[in-house]
Amino acid sequence: MEISRTVFILGAAVALVQGQIAYAAANADNCLTETEVSGLVGYALPSVITGTMKACKPHLSPSGFFATRGTAFAGQYSARKDTNWPIAKNAFLKLGGTKDASMNETLKALPDAALQPFVEAMVSELVGGEIKPTQCTAIERGVRILSPLPAENTAELITFVVVLADKPKNGKPASLPICKAAN
Repeated sequence: MEISRTVFILGAAVALVQGQIAYAAANADNCLTETEVSGLVGYALPSVITGTMKACKPHLSPSGFFATRGTAFAGQYSARKDTNWPIAKNAFLKLGGTKDASMNETLKALPDAALQPFVEAMVSELVGGEIKPTQCTAIERGVRILSPLPAENTAELITFVVVLADKPKNGKPASLPICKAAN
């Protein structure tokens, strides 16, 4: 289904580094709560939108949503970055966990002013690199459909879809180490 793929691609920002995610998934202490996923999604959305617009610009109409309203749309999410950062940082550090303890400590010791641009650039490039030109029209449509929602609702909706859709399939583990909810 193209729309769920669109939402999933937008939520892909939470899948920052595949190797580290696999490591985090193997370590139950590194699972992400839905709140952490939501914070990471909310924080990453401006970078996801920017990376998507950059990747799709050559493949979309100059009078389409991204060209005419994309920058303002990304700005709505940028306004919430400071609110989302503490939770997003915790989630990023969990996902960024590696077997190299000194690297983990280095990441944890970085000041926010150094870590934030690193996370944003990584998300933007990662998302832009994953988008295929044939997906751009559907992604732009999905973003246009989501655009009337308040920023916090969009992050919650994307989190809901990611948590719902990101289940083990055909013997492959889930993409994200999402903590199992307590019954």
